[in-house]
Amino acid sequence: MKSRILCYGEMLWDVFPDGAVPGGAPMNVTLGLKKLGSDVFILSSCGKDKRGEQLLEYLHENGLSTKYVQQSNYQTGVVNVHLSETKDGLYEIVFPSAWDYIQKPESLPDFDILVYGSLSCRNKTSFETLMSLLDRGATKVFDVNFRAPFIEKSVIEQLLIKSDLVKMNHEELFQISAWNGLESNDLELAADLVFNKYSLKMLCITRGSEGAYLKTADEELYQSGFKVKTIDTVGAGDAFLSGFIHYYIDDKPLKDALEFACLLGAWVASQKGANPPFIYESIEHLKQEI
Repeated sequence: MKSRILCYGEMLWDVFPDGAVPGGAPMNVTLGLKKLGSDVFILSSCGKDKRGEQLLEYLHENGLSTKYVQQSNYQTGVVNVHLSETKDGLYEIVFPSAWDYIQKPESLPDFDILVYGSLSCRNKTSFETLMSLLDRGATKVFDVNFRAPFIEKSVIEQLLIKSDLVKMNHEELFQISAWNGLESNDLELAADLVFNKYSLKMLCITRGSEGAYLKTADEELYQSGFKVKTIDTVGAGDAFLSGFIHYYIDDKPLKDALEFACLLGAWVASQKGANPPFIYESIEHLKQEI
């Protein structure tokens, strides 16, 4: 029987200098998993405004249920995105937004995997709703997502302790290891500290164009990056996580899951916006070029 996945957190509009596109890490991961054929749904909130209606329509167009997307009197989330010279996204995240006020639902269908990030915890309401979900017996996948100024050590550490599988980038890894007294940019040393400190089952570190690193109690894996002409990196990490989860829940070897995740992340970085269509021929072509 196929695992059912719940993604929790923000849904919003990424506003680029030349226009707005749907975004928000949890929604991006939901969309990615849906495109890959996973059984997935989202718990979030948008405003009772035009942007909110457009997001609900967008989810419908992509075959996703909006049953658990709440509508509030707060405005639909907006992030103003500025691209650096290396095409990395610099984010100005508007507060308050509807996704800061996700209420505890009266009921939810059963789910086997819960995917969540740290940004959705910047406000007490959505944080408390997430904490209630973490008490369930699902496998917990934490997507660390540092977005200044919304980085609170105590919140991050609470989420880490409750997590099974954690994905973060190398900069986030070094920040968390520094909180624990390790002032070093040695990837394996920092990963070992974080893995053991928070009693994780799996830790995945994305390294941008350099690929990714995966640590469990039994193995450590490196996957090199795939070279692409980068349009923007917005959503690349979310695509990575979608690809990894999709392979992981099918009990594929971790090496294969890591490779596919890197391929998918590279593909999205080579396209505009966080949610381009997944064209498998193009993704496979990236693999053949290495």
